[in-house]
Parts: sequence; C-alpha cells; structure tokens
Amino acid sequence: MGKYISIRGWFECEEHDVSKVKEICREFTKNYSDTELNYNTRKLYQSGWVFPENQVNWTTYIFYGADIREYHLDFIKQQISKIAIIPEITGYFLIDDHEGEKKICWQVFDGHFVETEQINILFNN
Repeated sequence: MGKYISIRGWFECEEHDVSKVKEICREFTKNYSDTELNYNTRKLYQSGWVFPENQVNWTTYIFYGADIREYHLDFIKQQISKIAIIPEITGYFLIDDHEGEKKICWQVFDGHFVETEQINILFNN
C-alpha cells in the first residue's frame, strides 16, 4: 500500500482558456500512457478539478484539490506542465504528504512550470 499525498491549488486565466484546460484534462483521462493507472482511477483523480460556471469580473480561476497515491503524482504533474504552456496562464499548487515529510510547490508563469521542494526542519527546544 502506498502513501497518499494532498494536491491543492489553482490556475488564473482568461475565460476563453477554460475550454483549453478542460480539453487537456479530457485527453489525460482518456489517453494517459501509464499502465499502472487505470481509467477509473484517472477519472476519480480528474474529479478534483473544479471549473467555474461563470466568470466573475475579469479573471477566471480553475481549482484542483485531491488526495492521491504518491506514485500517481506524475499524472497530475504532467497535466499541469502541459497546461502551463497556455499563454498568460499562471498557477500555484502545493503538494504534501500526510506525514509532513514532503512539501513541494508547483508554479506556473510565463509558459513555464517550476517545481521547488521545501524541506521540513524540526527544531528541538
């Protein structure tokens, strides 16, 4: 049995970009190549995406939040990397495990996907 990790974050984009993001997510659900991740699990993980029904003023936000198996992290990471190439989209995602051992931040800006890892340091008083 593997560990679970939490992924939560959002994209900021234009209203017309929502359909592009949805299409990328549909393609990953349908055609992701990792044979360890079956179609039903891909569908389950994709249900973490929340798309707005209406834009409020000028910025549209797309959210993701789910607890998934750590060894399936690439499924979401590859999607976010692909979405990152959409011009003018920005995003921020925080990933951590339930034991507090791993914290990762994914940032999307200017067509780039950047991953940084934070190390937890415990101090004894």
